[in-house]
Amino acid sequence: MNKNTDDKEKQKELNNKNRTYYSARNVGFGLFNKMITIILSFVSRTIFIHVLSIDYLGINGLFADVLTMLSLADLGFGTAMSYSFYKPLAENDEKRLAALITFYKKIYNFIALAVAVIGLTLVPFIDAIVNVDTEIPHLKLYYLIGLANTVVSYLFAYKSSIINADQKNYIVVKYSVWIRVANTVTQTIVLYITHNYLCYLAINVVATIANNLLISYKADTTYPFIKNNVELSKEEKSGIFSNMKSVFLYKIATVVMSGTDNIIISIMVGTAAVGLYSNYYTITTNHLGSVTSILFGSLTASVGNLIVKEKHEKRFEVFKLMQMVSFLISGFFVVSLYFLADDFIVMWIGKEYVLNNVTLITILMNFYLLVTFQPLWSFREASGLYQKIKYMLVATAIVNLIGSILLGKYFGLPGILGATVIAKLSTYFWYEPSLLYKNFFERKVRGYYIGHLVNCLMIILCIIIVNGIMPSLAEITIINWLIKAVICGSVVCLVYGMCYFKTKEFKIIIAKVRTMLKMKD
Repeated sequence: MNKNTDDKEKQKELNNKNRTYYSARNVGFGLFNKMITIILSFVSRTIFIHVLSIDYLGINGLFADVLTMLSLADLGFGTAMSYSFYKPLAENDEKRLAALITFYKKIYNFIALAVAVIGLTLVPFIDAIVNVDTEIPHLKLYYLIGLANTVVSYLFAYKSSIINADQKNYIVVKYSVWIRVANTVTQTIVLYITHNYLCYLAINVVATIANNLLISYKADTTYPFIKNNVELSKEEKSGIFSNMKSVFLYKIATVVMSGTDNIIISIMVGTAAVGLYSNYYTITTNHLGSVTSILFGSLTASVGNLIVKEKHEKRFEVFKLMQMVSFLISGFFVVSLYFLADDFIVMWIGKEYVLNNVTLITILMNFYLLVTFQPLWSFREASGLYQKIKYMLVATAIVNLIGSILLGKYFGLPGILGATVIAKLSTYFWYEPSLLYKNFFERKVRGYYIGHLVNCLMIILCIIIVNGIMPSLAEITIINWLIKAVICGSVVCLVYGMCYFKTKEFKIIIAKVRTMLKMKD
C-alpha cells in the first residue's frame, strides 16, 4: 500500500517536472523567436512605409483580415485536433495517434481546396472593400497571392499539431524562426531594391511552403508511426465531427471578432486609417500581445496534460499563478504604452502617423483584455470548454459587429475599436470564468472579478502617479523616451511589488524560476 502511494507520488512529481521543463523550453524558444521577429518586423515595416505609400500599408492589413475570415473554412478543426491529441499522447497510444493523423490529413487537404474556392469567389468584391484616394494597380493580383499563401499554410498543418500537443512547441518555433529571418531579410532587400509589392508578397508564399516542409519532416522523424495508414472507426470520426460542430461556432465568433475591424475601418473611415491603426496594432497586439500569447500559449499543452492527470486543487493553483502573471504583464505594458506609444511612433516613422488620445485609450483597453484573458483562453483550449461557451462567443461577435457599425458611424475609428471592448465585457467576460470555476476548479468565481477590479485600479493609480512625477520633456528624443520608460517601469514595479510580493503565487513563481535554472545547469 505504501509502495503504491510512493510510486504515485513519484509519478506525480515526474509529471510536474516534465510540465515545467517543456513549458520552460516552449516559452524560451517562443520568446527568442518573438524578439527576432520584432526586430526584423520594425526594420521591414520602416522600409515598407518609406518605399510604399500608407495605402499599401492599409491594403496589407485589410487583406490580412479578409484572409483571416477565410480561415472559417477549417470549421475549427485546428482546435479540435489539438484537443484530441492530449489523451492518446498521455497514454502513449501510437495506433490512435496514427489514425488521427491519417484522418486529419484528408480533412486538411479538403480544407485547402475549400479555402482556394471560397477565396476565388471573393475576387470580384475586392474593389468594393478597398477605399483609397488614389488608384492602386494590380489589387486583385495582390489578393490572389495572399490567398495562395493562406492555402499552402494548411498543407502539413496537422503534423505541427501533434508536436505542439506533445508539449514540444519549441521544435516548431526553432524551424519557424530561421525561416522567418530568411523571409523578412529577403523581403526587405527585394522591396528596397525593386520597390515591387508583388515580389514582396510572393516571397511569403515560398517561405510558408519551406516552413511547412521542414516541420513535416521533423514530425515524421520524431513520430515515425504517424506515417502508418490507420483508419479511425466510424464512431470515433462521428465523435470528432460532433466536437467539431461546437468548435465551428467558437471559430466563427473568434474570426469575426478578430477579422472584421480592419474591413469596417476601411469601408467606414478609409483604407489609409487601417494603415495608421496597423502601426499601433503592430506594437500592441502583434508584438507585445504576441509575447504574452507565446508565454501562455506555450503552456496550453501542459495545461491539457494537467487537466488529464490532476485534480481541481492543482488546476486552480496553476490558473491563479497564470492569472497573476497576466496582471503583472498587463500593468507594465498598459502604463508604459500610455506614455510611450505616441513618442515611439514619432521617432519611428513621423508625427503624421500618430493617432489621437481617445483612440490610443481604446487600443489599450483592447490590449488589456487580450493580455488578462490569456490564462482563461489557455484553459479553454486545453479543457474543451469552447463546447460550452460557443453560443456566448457568437453573441460576442454579433454585439461587436453591430456595435462597430453603429459606433463607427458616430465616432469613427475609436468607436469601432471601443465596440470590441464593449462586446467582450458584456458577454464572455462574466460568463466563461463562471463555467471554468464551476466545472474545473469547483470554486466560486467572485475572486476572479475582484482580481480584475483591483488590477484596473492599480493601473489607473500607476498612470496618475507617473503623470504627476513625469518631468516636462517637450522634445521627443531617444534619451527623453528612455527617461520616461524608466519612470513608468519603476512606478509599476513599485506599486505592483507592494501588492504582490508576499502572495503565494509570487513565491511559486520564484520557485519555478529556480527549478528552471537548475534544469539548465
